[in-house]
Amino acid sequence: MPTDQVIAERCKRSVIAHLAAIDDQWKERLSWYPQMQASLYGRVPQIYLESRQMYGDEHFLRYARRHRLHKKHTVTKQDAERILLERQEKLDADALDCKVPPTEYGEYGRVKPSRQHFC
Repeated sequence: MPTDQVIAERCKRSVIAHLAAIDDQWKERLSWYPQMQASLYGRVPQIYLESRQMYGDEHFLRYARRHRLHKKHTVTKQDAERILLERQEKLDADALDCKVPPTEYGEYGRVKPSRQHFC
């Protein structure tokens, strides 16, 4: 058998043995982690509910916004209505301040003609 094949076989066996050792170490030290993580993440809605009951909606929602929790835990109906009104007011205010720059050919809109229009 040529020496190149022998060296390749030895490297292959070494790598396989090393991967098996890493797999055994993971099973021994960290195999509990995925189950524990799933159980803790499963308790998140329950913890949020308990927090809202204990501290009230106002304090919890302030905390949720500050820490950017998932939207289903942060927005109430009143918040959604307030946000909608603020957006509408902002759109109305932007519409009043709108000025379209003049173009060479008259007023066609806010977008300047692109390079392809100048053939």
